[in-house]
Amino acid sequence: MSSVMESFFKDFEQNSSLGETGALVSQFGDVFLVAGPQGVQVVPANAFALALPARKKQFDAMGCQSTELVSLRETPMSDHYIVVETEWQMTFTHGGKSTEKILVASTFIVYTGGGQAKIVFYLPHHDPLTILRNRRTGV
Repeated sequence: MSSVMESFFKDFEQNSSLGETGALVSQFGDVFLVAGPQGVQVVPANAFALALPARKKQFDAMGCQSTELVSLRETPMSDHYIVVETEWQMTFTHGGKSTEKILVASTFIVYTGGGQAKIVFYLPHHDPLTILRNRRTGV
């Protein structure tokens, strides 16, 4: 595992947990692609910055206590691009009583040219809020 990518995603973990919008946005390209069940979207960094506080509130409302990087695997694509496959453990509390842990995976393509690593592609393999809702409703 590259210490550069490990450090990059540990910073990502911390910036996400603390709600550090500016620091988190700086880890993404000026525009990047997000691929999901509805297809691919081009996301400008400024739009991403506006959406982050609402997303954090949504996770907080669902009882998210922490998100921890548990594994990282990287595959170089070229001199300037690395595919990084990650797994994250998310811990939620329900009604302040029970704790639920959810393991989710994401794949990123990171551009490493230009002196600073930047995420240019993001593929979440799971929607943690849907998983949590389904568990809580018994679906």
